Amino acid sequence: MIRTRKIPFLQSRAALPLLATTASIMALGVFLPMGPFAHYFNLQALPLHYFPWLIAILFGYMGVTQLMKGYYYRRFGWQ
Repeated sequence: MIRTRKIPFLQSRAALPLLATTASIMALGVFLPMGPFAHYFNLQALPLHYFPWLIAILFGYMGVTQLMKGYYYRRFGWQ
């Protein structure tokens, strides 16, 4: 999000190893409370109505980051 002046996912993409690692950790974070080892860690599955909120929060974060990044570049220039 912050590493480039371009629009993330449209004009610029991260390296494949970084994307794969991020996707793997996200999948593990979702699977662990729902998988067979959940009882071992005393985890409880998240309710399904949690995930739309999570997606909305992530898109909100991305939007605010883009707005602040644009403001910073206009205010202080590219350095």
